[in-house]
Amino acid sequence: MSTEKSTLTKIYEWHEQRLPIFSFIDHSVGSQYPAPRNLNYFWNFGSLAGFMLVVMIMTGIFLAMNYTAHATMAFDSVERIMRDVNYGWLMRYLHANGASFFFIVVYIHIFRGLYYGSYKAPREVLWWIGILILLAMMATAFMGYVLP
Repeated sequence: MSTEKSTLTKIYEWHEQRLPIFSFIDHSVGSQYPAPRNLNYFWNFGSLAGFMLVVMIMTGIFLAMNYTAHATMAFDSVERIMRDVNYGWLMRYLHANGASFFFIVVYIHIFRGLYYGSYKAPREVLWWIGILILLAMMATAFMGYVLP
């Protein structure tokens, strides 16, 4: 093997001597940062569920401001949201499809917890709180689906 350094390595070392930004990043959040061995993409689904919850709340508030919950006027108010309200069609479709995506993300999050044993001690109370949140989510989704 050759002990001669590549051009890229020389450029990196030259840059590090003058402006050690790469080593700063490496020591603050890089390879020196302790992380669990089983860290993978499945750990992102909790954050995705939180993000989708925020999207659902924001679009739900927007839709509630323009919706009329009366049996004879509900359809007309949805038509008005879709046609007359600026970006109302986008908010309605984000809310409708976001609900499905939200439940998919939450179910993947639950299955990840089952696979990695997150329901075991010392986290069993946290698991039961999550189950209660899931039941509240299902009740809220049911109430949204049965609007007149």
